[in-house]
Amino acid sequence: MASSTSKSNYDPPKWFWDSRKKGPSAAGTILFVALRAIDLPFQYWLLSSGAGSRFLNTIGLSSPTASAPLPTTGVLGQLSSATGLSPYHALIMVLATGSAAKQIYWKLEICDTVMPPGFSVGVAAYNTILNSLNTLFSLSSLSQDPSALPSQPLSLSFGPPTLAVGIPLYAVGLFWEWYSEIQRKAFKIDPKNKGKPYSDGLFGLARNVNYGGYTLWRTGYSLISAGWAWGAVQGAFLAGDFTQRGIPSLDAYCEKRWDEVRRKVPYKLIPYIY
Repeated sequence: MASSTSKSNYDPPKWFWDSRKKGPSAAGTILFVALRAIDLPFQYWLLSSGAGSRFLNTIGLSSPTASAPLPTTGVLGQLSSATGLSPYHALIMVLATGSAAKQIYWKLEICDTVMPPGFSVGVAAYNTILNSLNTLFSLSSLSQDPSALPSQPLSLSFGPPTLAVGIPLYAVGLFWEWYSEIQRKAFKIDPKNKGKPYSDGLFGLARNVNYGGYTLWRTGYSLISAGWAWGAVQGAFLAGDFTQRGIPSLDAYCEKRWDEVRRKVPYKLIPYIY
């Protein structure tokens, strides 16, 4: 195993070092892709079958009562007609689909490290839990469904501010995470860059800019599902996890190669902020 303690005296767990090994992992890949794909029918089942609402009632969280249906025009209207969901909950399914598609693409086209079956199950389960919380909250009294908020115009375009903020956060964050990893992959596959850390492109703005993108889109997803408080909790949780665990772990892994990158790229997670 590599030297486990960084200059900051952070000691990553053994599973982290195992996850940094390069090579194929057929069983882990199949498990991860299958579980992320299965997440979509599971989220749809929670939304469409009444199971999500029944669970909320069981734990004492009521479901909102729509004051009027939203117009079924445009892309969301077409998805609503195709899925049998309200336009708002069709949007929730779009967010779940985007998260699964991005992560499946990452595993199949970008990731070059071994993902043991147990680790694959853990990462997939973690994302399904976060998606499921968003789905359930979107069915609860915390829902940001414009049709359940009589004070708001009945339109997703002019609905609660959480939608106006959450949708761009989700879109920008997902692109940010995906494109930064595309740029780094193109650098790594060039033989002359073997063993070199990447600090250009979006990674020239922050050393862990992909983590920043993940934090943004997860926060946007939560805002859309359950409002400001849940969005703040999700954003704070992810930022805390990355700054206290994820980034120190990578610092320990890249210790010998990292000094030059630190000088070139001073920000760790979000450009010009942290």
